[in-house]
Amino acid sequence: MMTNAAIAPAVRRGGDATIDRVDIIPCSQRQDDPTWRFARGVITHVDGWIVALAARNGQVGYGHVLGTPIFKPDTARIEPALEALRREALGQDAFSLETLHRRLEAAAGAEVCALSGFVCAIYDLQARMLGLPLHMLLGGKVRDKVEVSRLVSIKSPEEMAAQSAKLAGQGYRYLKLKLSGEPDLDVARVRAVRERLGDSVTLTVDANQAYRADDAIRVCGGLRPLGVVLMEQPVPADDIDGLRQVRAAGVLPIEADEAIGGLSGLVRLIGMGAADSYNLKMHYFGGIRNTLTAVRICEAAGVGYRFGAIFGPRLLAAQGTHLASVAGNIHAGAELAEFDHLLDDPFAGLEVEAGALTVPDGVGTGVTYAPSSVA
Repeated sequence: MMTNAAIAPAVRRGGDATIDRVDIIPCSQRQDDPTWRFARGVITHVDGWIVALAARNGQVGYGHVLGTPIFKPDTARIEPALEALRREALGQDAFSLETLHRRLEAAAGAEVCALSGFVCAIYDLQARMLGLPLHMLLGGKVRDKVEVSRLVSIKSPEEMAAQSAKLAGQGYRYLKLKLSGEPDLDVARVRAVRERLGDSVTLTVDANQAYRADDAIRVCGGLRPLGVVLMEQPVPADDIDGLRQVRAAGVLPIEADEAIGGLSGLVRLIGMGAADSYNLKMHYFGGIRNTLTAVRICEAAGVGYRFGAIFGPRLLAAQGTHLASVAGNIHAGAELAEFDHLLDDPFAGLEVEAGALTVPDGVGTGVTYAPSSVA
């Protein structure tokens, strides 16, 4: 990553990089399908906030805070953390990232999604002040396009097959099917999709903690002949022994998601051999800095990782795309295209083409804030 020593002196002269204003703007996006469901609930819309950090020289960097839990966000819990982060960011040098990150991390406490919005806005602001695309601050892209995976929500087998066929027709080569925790029905859902699509699409599944270990192993056995390449988070997040048990059965590769919890949790799970792959979600790690650290930890440990599902505006997906562009390896598709089924997006400038996202080369994140376009 670029260091302070590499920053053009003119950028910081006279305190131009001082954060003089912090705006926190509510951002609610409707689903185009209000019946979108996963094992833990129905997501009718995605609530969050846009963080806008304005520097003394007039440049503005943007980040997004995801409301959590995503299916029923606790606004009253999150808003005090946002105010504490706003106070910490005001008057700080946007290029003193490590010092500022420590202050923000302390202010955010357990609200890592709030921290993520501020950290991502700082990176965007730095890149805009330097006149560079964001990936240049992260080491420079190693790929121009990132192949993406789309999520298919829980419905009847026939409906999931139809939705999967629609997405495959749009050029997606990777799909992740949500499971409900009903063994026979879940296998029937995947079978219907496979029979509809043939071998043209790589399939993964996500149980979102819906199974006990023994049931998960049995379901994996039913999914293996259907060409499923990975099962994500089959057991409850706190059942690490169960996660290890499902992995040790060796029926399908197993990916940890909710069990990770953060950087220390990632290191712990890798050390325990708990999973074959790790689902890295930028907002749940606290932003770009920690997620890039998680990528390098996985690479150093020789374990798989994926860029997990991002629900939010194009801004968040674009920042994830920059991050994915500097990663060493991406398998089974990066889950960065979920903005495509969200309405009311205040950002423009990023679209999926033939199942892939082109890494933006514009200044900063490379998308445009256009709230007037939202009805």
